[in-house]
Amino acid sequence: MEIPGSNFRIKGKAVQDRIKVGDKKSVAQSQSGASSTSGTEQIAISSKAKDIQKATEVVNAAPDIRTEKVERIKNEIAKGDYHVSSEDLAGKVLENIIAESKFLG
Repeated sequence: MEIPGSNFRIKGKAVQDRIKVGDKKSVAQSQSGASSTSGTEQIAISSKAKDIQKATEVVNAAPDIRTEKVERIKNEIAKGDYHVSSEDLAGKVLENIIAESKFLG
């Protein structure tokens, strides 16, 4: 997923887990002038990147299907009690279109 307005790309967790640092100096080491002879690698991550990583973890941990809601709606449909206001539906569709256009714009 690419986040507009930044140069940061989030790849799938499986891909992130496979990324290796390698033998290069880290950003923190090169800025502080430290040598790589200590045998440890360090990576400096911005607070924005940390926030993005936390948001990604929360989204990945959330269930794809809200089973309680699905069951409730199935029961209402089976009983013939499920009705959707066309005005509410149109309003939600427009809200989603506006939200997406702001995000992508």
